[in-house]
Amino acid sequence: MSYYYGENGVLLPPFRIISATALSKAAFHGARLWKNRDDTTLESGYVCGSVINKDTAYLSKMSPKPQLDLFAPRAEAKPAAPQKESAALKAAKNAAPEIGDLFDTNFNAADIAEWELLFRDVPQYNYHFKRAQIASAFDRPLHKKLIASHAFERLREISFLGAIDYLFHPNGRPANIRHSRYDHTIGVALLSQRYCRLMGLSDADCDLLGAAALLHDIGHGPFSHTLEPEFARRFDRNHHQLTNQIITGEVQLDLSVNHLLVKHDVDPDEVIALLSKKSTHPHASLFSGPVNIDTLEGISRTKTYVHPNHVHCHPRLLLEAAVKLDADSLKRLDKFWQLKEDIYRNFIFGPMCFATDHLCREFVVKNAPDFAADDFLLTEKAFLNSHPAFKKFLHSLKNRIELDGVADAVDTHISASASTLDLNEAKVPRREFHINKDVEVRCFADLSKRYYEEKNSFLRRVGSLTDPAQQAAAASLFD
Repeated sequence: MSYYYGENGVLLPPFRIISATALSKAAFHGARLWKNRDDTTLESGYVCGSVINKDTAYLSKMSPKPQLDLFAPRAEAKPAAPQKESAALKAAKNAAPEIGDLFDTNFNAADIAEWELLFRDVPQYNYHFKRAQIASAFDRPLHKKLIASHAFERLREISFLGAIDYLFHPNGRPANIRHSRYDHTIGVALLSQRYCRLMGLSDADCDLLGAAALLHDIGHGPFSHTLEPEFARRFDRNHHQLTNQIITGEVQLDLSVNHLLVKHDVDPDEVIALLSKKSTHPHASLFSGPVNIDTLEGISRTKTYVHPNHVHCHPRLLLEAAVKLDADSLKRLDKFWQLKEDIYRNFIFGPMCFATDHLCREFVVKNAPDFAADDFLLTEKAFLNSHPAFKKFLHSLKNRIELDGVADAVDTHISASASTLDLNEAKVPRREFHINKDVEVRCFADLSKRYYEEKNSFLRRVGSLTDPAQQAAAASLFD
């Protein structure tokens, strides 16, 4: 699918290139072709909310294939012959930070053994999906068209965890592809599809729940949760708001999503209700419960950042456990709930990620006039091109990888109403996860009675942006 960047960096579908308004304002002077990550070209677009495909549907050109199960086990590869490491590779390995040194995780030999015991013979889950796989895995026409939409394609260039994705590779391996909101969303949609089959739901319910899964993150801005708090504070823009506007067709980023929902008899308001946890649908807990498909996929994906060994936390098996709910299933879900607490405590709210996000937000505060509300609509590549100073600052964070030295706990608990903080102190969320094993669980919705969490805060002191080490320019941002 070919799209173009205008001079303001906004990713635009083809039909806008020829719009009279755009031509009159010369808004697309110097526009350049944008190619997808796997260089697959799709000639399609939309005009006034209608989908236009030059070659009918590109999927129809593919030879008929049985539906692909992306959760299926993979054949074991033959072990590669040992190769002699070059001096450069040895030096790179020695220079690379060890995950265990950067994150104070609680993963140890006992944890690994427990995972392997609870998730025996686990199938492969790669976390990254190719177009041909996606085309074969989704059989509902609505889902195929939503995945092909401009707004969904944009998620390829929105990082999963934000700025931290530019500092670390999954499992600490430089060859590994970093995660995106696109792949995460595909994973969530696959779980929705699996749930519908397990429960024997109607086509209408499959369309609704699948659409909600595909659209749940559609409004994320550049760097995801890293910069969103500042966009929300300064411009009243967040991914929930933009998601709703895309679904209702109120934003020019993509008008086709609303058109597709209406055309396939899916109520946009019901999709929004599911995502905002206000729906009365019988299967609303798939999105609103503590063990929901978003967190099953997201926590499993995040686990790849903090553990160097390939120990599976397979989201499909977790979903099946949430449906089956026998004794072994509850053991798996209990372990997952403990994992979620470890991920939040030691990684997401740990010193490394917290310092990275906090310093990036502080940069935006100190350079507020350079940022605008429409920056939230950009892809990350366009955002970095539009803000070279922020790109340079991100360089400095990558150079100064040992951020835990500038992020120290100050106090264990603070009042939520505290208003006076030291200039270098910030409130850090603390989430404590609990399991009530005395509650009887009979269905998926009952999981909200077994699993619950408490939220409070503590103080953390973060180094100042005036530190020369943080201002140092790096040679490049990407590996």
